[in-house]
Amino acid sequence: MNTNIIFRTDSYKWGHWRQYMPDVKHVYSYLESRNGARFNSTVFFGLQYLLKEYLAGQVVTQQAIDEAERLSIAHLGEGRFNRDGWQYILDKHQGRLPVEIHAVAEGTPVPVSNVQMTVENTDPQVPWLTNCLESILYKVWAPSVVATLSMEIKIMLSWYLEKTADSLDALPFMLHDFGYRGAASEEAAMVNGAAHLISFLGTDTIPALLFPKKYYGSTSETDGYSVLATEHSIMTARGEEGERDVIKYLLHSTPDGILSIVIDSYDYRRFIQYMGEALRSDVDRFLQRSPANKIVFRPDSGDPVSTSLEVVQLVEKYFGSELNSKGYRQLNPQTGVLWGDGIQYEGIRNILFNLRNNGYSAANMIFGMGGGLHTSCTRDTQNNAFKCSAQYYGGEYHNIQKKPLDPTKISKTGRFSLVKGQNGKLCTTCKNFRQEDLLIPVFRDGEILREYTWNEIKNNTKS
Repeated sequence: MNTNIIFRTDSYKWGHWRQYMPDVKHVYSYLESRNGARFNSTVFFGLQYLLKEYLAGQVVTQQAIDEAERLSIAHLGEGRFNRDGWQYILDKHQGRLPVEIHAVAEGTPVPVSNVQMTVENTDPQVPWLTNCLESILYKVWAPSVVATLSMEIKIMLSWYLEKTADSLDALPFMLHDFGYRGAASEEAAMVNGAAHLISFLGTDTIPALLFPKKYYGSTSETDGYSVLATEHSIMTARGEEGERDVIKYLLHSTPDGILSIVIDSYDYRRFIQYMGEALRSDVDRFLQRSPANKIVFRPDSGDPVSTSLEVVQLVEKYFGSELNSKGYRQLNPQTGVLWGDGIQYEGIRNILFNLRNNGYSAANMIFGMGGGLHTSCTRDTQNNAFKCSAQYYGGEYHNIQKKPLDPTKISKTGRFSLVKGQNGKLCTTCKNFRQEDLLIPVFRDGEILREYTWNEIKNNTKS
């Protein structure tokens, strides 16, 4: 992949160097989630990765400039490319980007309509550079939205566990990342898969395990976990008549631990009946081999709400349950149910609501989310926007603002601080040098000024 930083922008921005008013020296822009976002707060995450991968150190070279000019001539025509500007950055700044970025600590949930990041050029000769970098810096929206979605699901799961279970012990593994194959690219799978791991420990997206170590200094052997699980190519290997033979083989050949089994290759009701009657002795031997052994039944067909309840009831019928201290039925702890097909936030909520109404604990369920986690989120999910709010000319800063007839598109004006208000909530104010600013300098002139560890990010999201 070509990593030329000059390519990391939108085509029309290549022409902005001659469109700014000639006396503009500095351009100041910011990122926020505007009102109308799906969730009330956005977890800010992923900037450190973008800085390390694309912006830090010398990123402008003679080869990069020559290469970009050739493409610009073919793409836009003669005279559009700012060769002198990029050459200036190479000659004066040794190819390091003369910009300063301030941002809230990564992992922090920031209430909507508050500034998460600001960007400004540090050299008055390159005011066009600030918004030229919008396109690459804006990519922080994706891991931020996935981190937000996972956090919100965790909050919802916590609520249902508090109402219907004796503990929150199951929580870290109640939402599992099934999204690798549905991700838009290898990089997207890695970045967004890691965003999920801020709130949960379960994943099948192996590339995501590499991300915390490479970009956030994690020292753990792994920051995510998985279990042995089947797929339909395994369960249908002997046809419908041979399904019981496959189940029996799995029970005898699987090492100790959790075994997750898809049960809808044919008839999930018959499958559970096989397990509870014809193969009961084989099941018992597997479960008795180790207290860590557990069978998770995964239907994944039919209506998620009614099917999940029915499968919980069938598992209870054959393998038992107990009434917990909250008055809800809890399955045999060596069994469980997983729904992992086409599920989203609302679907999880509906399943848990139905279970609770029928007297069952939320701890009986595990969820696997694929496309709903990786690809259903867009930059509009949290209504993200990157806008210029101030420009420096004539010896002072001038506030500017986008103010269309559509009130939802009105932007902020001025330069900003993010502070804790009297109620302890984060709020955006005009730049105030006497108050503690939570928008911390993280990048200046090619150098990363502040790095966050993986544990810091996880703790920031919890607080």
